[in-house]
Amino acid sequence: MTSGETPPRPAHVFPVPDVILIEQLIVETHIGVLDSEHGRTQRVCFDVEIHTASGYAQTVKETGAYVSYADTVGFIEGKAASGEHVELVEEWAEEVAAFVLQNPLAEKVAVRVTKPDIFDKAAGVGIRITRQRA
Repeated sequence: MTSGETPPRPAHVFPVPDVILIEQLIVETHIGVLDSEHGRTQRVCFDVEIHTASGYAQTVKETGAYVSYADTVGFIEGKAASGEHVELVEEWAEEVAAFVLQNPLAEKVAVRVTKPDIFDKAAGVGIRITRQRA
């Protein structure tokens, strides 16, 4: 094998999906079920893990199609800026997951939505969901 060649993959190594990450995206948004949470914004933190389809890197090279973390960030920021009041972090998580899975190259997504300012002794409270393409 010469220096320019790619070494063969060992027979026991199987490709696993790549994971695209969005970590600790914080937005101000209207959220909460309590009366005290209505009429004001709160900080909400998003962590998103997008598991790509098998052969993702090759698909990107061959077709130029890809999973855009910028689109997901834009979706979250746009919804936050809309002024719409969402009662539950669960609703937020489901909407983000549904948005991500519209891309056929996204096979599975984990979305974590937390409210960091609820308890002084906790970094955040919230939910983590995982959804995958049927």
